[in-house]
Amino acid sequence: ALLKGGNIPLFSLESRTPLADCDLVGITLQSELTFTNALELLSAGHIPLHAADRKDGDPLVIAGGPCAFNPEPLHRFFDLFLLGDGEERWTEILTILRDVKDRGGGREDQLSAVKDLVGIYDPADFEPRYSDDGTVAEIIAKTERKKVEKALWADLEQSLPLHSFLVPFLQPIHDRVSVEAARGCTRGCRFCHAGMVYRPVRERSRDKVLEIAECGLQVTGYEALSLTALSIGDYGPLDGVLGDLMDRYERERVSISLPSMRIGGLTPEVTRQILRVRKTGFTIAPEAGTWRLRKVVNKDYSDDEILETARWVFGRGWSTVKLYFMIGLPTETEEDLDGLADLVRKLAALAPAKGQVTVNLSPFVPKAHTPFQWCTQDSEEVLRGKLDRLKGKLRGKKTQVRWGRTDQALLEAVLARGDRRVADVLETAWKSGALLDGWDEYFNWDIWMEAFRTCNLEPEWYACRPRDDKEIFPWDHISCGVTGEFLRREYEKGLKGEVTGDCREAGCRACGVCPPEIKARIPELRTPIPDGNTGAPGEEVVREPDRSLRRIRFVFHKVGDLRFLGHLETIRLFERAARRAGVPLAFSGGFHPKPRITFAQALPMGVEGLKEWAEFELTGSWSADLFRERMNACLPEGLEVLSAWKAPLEGQALNARVKFMEYMADFPAPIDDLGGKIEDLMGREAIPVERVKKGKTRTVDLKHFLRGMHADGNRAVRFTLSVSEVGASARPQEVLDALLDNDGILTDGIRVTRSGLGFSILGDRSAGRPGWSRVWD
Repeated sequence: ALLKGGNIPLFSLESRTPLADCDLVGITLQSELTFTNALELLSAGHIPLHAADRKDGDPLVIAGGPCAFNPEPLHRFFDLFLLGDGEERWTEILTILRDVKDRGGGREDQLSAVKDLVGIYDPADFEPRYSDDGTVAEIIAKTERKKVEKALWADLEQSLPLHSFLVPFLQPIHDRVSVEAARGCTRGCRFCHAGMVYRPVRERSRDKVLEIAECGLQVTGYEALSLTALSIGDYGPLDGVLGDLMDRYERERVSISLPSMRIGGLTPEVTRQILRVRKTGFTIAPEAGTWRLRKVVNKDYSDDEILETARWVFGRGWSTVKLYFMIGLPTETEEDLDGLADLVRKLAALAPAKGQVTVNLSPFVPKAHTPFQWCTQDSEEVLRGKLDRLKGKLRGKKTQVRWGRTDQALLEAVLARGDRRVADVLETAWKSGALLDGWDEYFNWDIWMEAFRTCNLEPEWYACRPRDDKEIFPWDHISCGVTGEFLRREYEKGLKGEVTGDCREAGCRACGVCPPEIKARIPELRTPIPDGNTGAPGEEVVREPDRSLRRIRFVFHKVGDLRFLGHLETIRLFERAARRAGVPLAFSGGFHPKPRITFAQALPMGVEGLKEWAEFELTGSWSADLFRERMNACLPEGLEVLSAWKAPLEGQALNARVKFMEYMADFPAPIDDLGGKIEDLMGREAIPVERVKKGKTRTVDLKHFLRGMHADGNRAVRFTLSVSEVGASARPQEVLDALLDNDGILTDGIRVTRSGLGFSILGDRSAGRPGWSRVWD
């Protein structure tokens, strides 16, 4: 809204280049519920929404990611789609586009130069025609290419080198280095879109994973690492990789987490390694409530196996476990729902006294390129009835239940299996305000329903209508490598409750995806070591505090855009900069050790600081000059260490010595009678302000903290706030509100800066010891 209000185009992060000035814009489509976000990005970037309206000088707009495998609902908004592995095509595309541009070629020349590459889909090359009943009658290819195959990166060992990594200052959900250990999956879950489109399975070697992890941690300074794969429990070198990583990074307190572990994949060695730094969460995904229904989706795990896994996890010190289930799966009955509730009760009974199981219930969404692409989705009414039935049966003090919205699931199904006509609905809904549809607080189903009515389409026709084996799907000209014949066989086996074994155990299942060079070197499936073969599993470590050998105290400034970082984000930024700089941080003890970093006083968000104080405790004897040099090389613009020096390890904490703070405020326009306003404020017997925290209101008298104030012309003031013995003080916003009588709302455009801190001076603590500071600071 701010960008649009100021007519400012959306711009890139590093160079702040407007998107419309870029040669190419790429958007990853990870979820159907982000499709309106993609339209918003184009609009905010001042890029014509329709590919047909873009001219020379406009960027090429390319989509990728898993949702690109049914590109039809987005066909008019993107110039091209990149299907499959980006490593295989991306650098080639960039090289070709640059060469065409250097030769003076225009937009059409660029499109023509790359559109025939394997994995590149140009919607203009195909034209669907529809039958009277609304189904696709045929898809006409306008070129010799009748089907678009995905790009396939055969060897993960040849991955692109990692030179840089965007590290957000604020905390995203996945706030860690993620190292892809394997791509693809052979388990064959019939609902799983990723399990089909990312085939065949490929693994990185033990040495390659370690190399990427080392580089990732070095360039980011992250304190957490995740090994990712669709089925990490099947990754062959898992046990050895975990051991190597923890041997290398345990001292630096880098924790390791794993995604959802399949039943049977957890071993004592895996848990022992994870617990060496800190305990991370644990997730089990039964998907269905009964063994019968799990076999329908090709997850052949009995209730006893699931319960044994939970018993094992709770017995190793975990107190909380997340469970993931789907409702509305094909052939689901009331007995399956009751079985789900019964299974959850048994799992909750295994949790410790203060333990908990979190149950996540998601409506089943049939996806393209899966065996269940022929399935119907339960209607909203049916899904709500199933949710109500389960919520009534899942009440318990150890059970927390979360569920997905049925209307969101219906929309997701429409966009996942939609044809080109759905593009009208998408654009109409977006123009009416649909945005951030994956967030409950922003999703507005009424907007979408009105869009469907306007476009004369019914969402249930796309989501809830049964398909037969003769129907042409809107995506039939797109190939993920898995054949339609294999998907149909799996669908029919699923309806019968028949299980298809993993091809790495039971032999090739003839899905059609493996070229000969990959089929010859499919990695072996990890065989978990049985309990007892690796000794007793580890327990979460209670660590002793590090012995600090050096305290470095320093003054820094925090200015510019970084004034909008909160105190916790600032601490995290300094820690990660120190890790990148190689500073040997000392850590506290306990279950979750923290670096010993102390700030003199938290800087309010939005306030710049010219002379802020902080100190690090180190386990090595670094010089202050080296510390300043290394830190400044790793800090972003707006943060700089101005000076640093060695300080004694003993004595009163830095933050306990702050006695006053000096501020200055610059106003965007002259303030009438500013001196008189200051005189009036300082002459009051009391300056009461109300503070509300957690619903409770209390009154604070600013007079106790405001030590002085004077005008600097008619557009600035300087004032000093004292700090009490317990660290309390007034907030600069409260003082300015009282001065300007703003009733708690600061005037737009005021720039507030903390110009200095005042400390109590501690006397000689050296006790005659040579080399020790005679006077602190």
